This record gives sequence, C-alpha cells and structure tokens, in this order.
Amino acid sequence: MRRASDVLVIGDALLDVAVAPESEPRPGADVPAAVRATPGGQGANIAVRLVRRGVPVRLACALGEDVAGRIVRHVLAEEGVLLEATRTGGTGVVVILVGSDGERTMFSRRIPLLPLTLDAAADWAVVSGYVLLEDGEMRLTDRGRLAVVGCALPERAAAQWWPRVDALRPDLVIMNADEARAVGADATALAREAGALVVVTDADGVQAGFADPDVPVRRIAVEAVRAVDTTGAGDAFAAALITELRDASWPPTPAALDGALSAASAFAAHVAGVPGAQARVSGEAPA
Repeated sequence: MRRASDVLVIGDALLDVAVAPESEPRPGADVPAAVRATPGGQGANIAVRLVRRGVPVRLACALGEDVAGRIVRHVLAEEGVLLEATRTGGTGVVVILVGSDGERTMFSRRIPLLPLTLDAAADWAVVSGYVLLEDGEMRLTDRGRLAVVGCALPERAAAQWWPRVDALRPDLVIMNADEARAVGADATALAREAGALVVVTDADGVQAGFADPDVPVRRIAVEAVRAVDTTGAGDAFAAALITELRDASWPPTPAALDGALSAASAFAAHVAGVPGAQARVSGEAPA
C-alpha cells in the first residue's frame, strides 16, 4: 500500500573518490592531497538527503558485489534507504578533482541501469538525469508526480537528452544554468515546452517557470557563499525542494514555491560548505 509522501528515486549509487590537491597538479609529480572515498551518485545523494528529512525513500540503482558495492550498500542501509538494486558486474566509481574554489571536475565510470521497467508505487518518482543519457527504455507504472533532475551533459548530448526528459511528461524539472543553456532555453520556455514546472539554479539565484503562461516567472536571489566542495549541492537542492513541495497542491502556488525555493537554496549552500556529497549538515536528522 502506498504511504503518503513516499518517493522512488531512480539513479546511480556509486563510490566517490574526491581529491583536493594542496597545489596545482604537475605531470610526473607526487602532489600531496586530501583524498576521501565515500558513497555518492546523484540518485544516492538525493535519496540520502530525502531520508534525513523524514521522507520514506526507495532507490532503484545498479550495484555490483565488489568492494565498492558492499561499501555503498552498507552505508545506504544505515541511512535508511530501501534499495532496489539491479546486480551488475561492477559498481560505478567517480573520481572528483576539487579545486581551490570548491568547483569540481569529475572522471566517471558509470554503470548503466537501463532498460528498466518498474512499478513506481510512490507519490513521487525522481529520475536522475544521468539515467536519461543511457541507451535503453524506462517504463514506470503506478507513478504519481514525476521529477527529473538535470546532470552534467556531455558535449552534444543535450539534443537527445531533452526530448527524453519531455517524453516522460514530468511535473517538475530541476536544472542548473549550464544545463539550461546546453538545452538552449530559459526556465519559462522550457516550462511551456514540457508542460511542467521548471526550476533553473544559478550561483546568484533561482528562476522557476510555470507551464501556465499567465503565471509570471519566479525569481529568488540567494546570498553568495564561499564553497568548500560543490559536489552534491545540486542534489541537496533537489531533495530539499521536493521535500518542501511533496504535499503541496499542484502546480504549487507562487507563494508556496517561493518559500520552497528559498529553503532549498539555503540548504544547498550549507552542503556546498562541507566536503563530500553526502556529508551531514546542521538540521539533518541523525543517522
């Protein structure tokens, strides 16, 4: 039986290896660095942040039986995430190079999840944008509202990625400004095209476009903060926004959306201020 506010997340769960060098990398050199290996992946990051905010979560992902897979399974189980994992020959790994400004460059080995047929049986399904870069079909039955979260789009991938988003008939799409530019439109145009609420984040604020042309775009300014590690901050924003809106009427009222956008932006800023995509921050429930 479906419980109110249940969320199904569909996306990757993998091992993040973050490297923050003490000086600029040099070919052939041995550069001292802070190195950290922790569970990550957009799907897992969103699932963990949702659970810590009191939302029952199932995560559909692909995991191997290797050492990395065992680590990821153990940590997600401790967090209270219910796993629906497809067994694969290996677990994904992402090496993250963190710069002195907190920005990151990712070197990824992702494990495909598609094709996938799944009974959503949830009030919300959240699809990681990385899944929509894969070959293969995804079919969801018994779905409630559906959100798609953007991802770092490889060069020339946007032309194929956005139609796959649109084909899912989402209720909510969350992207950052770089992703929106890659697709070639702003929040308002994308909202009209997809018939969805589209939220686009940027360093200095958030814009949200409604499918209804009579509702003006919402703009929320955010205070600039010094980032320590931006890895997972966008995923934290998505989790907080969905938590704030999960029981709202749909589409949400402009006032409800403004409050949710402000809360999600503040939470994402907290996450960017700590190292690690799933690092616990103030206000999150204890493990």
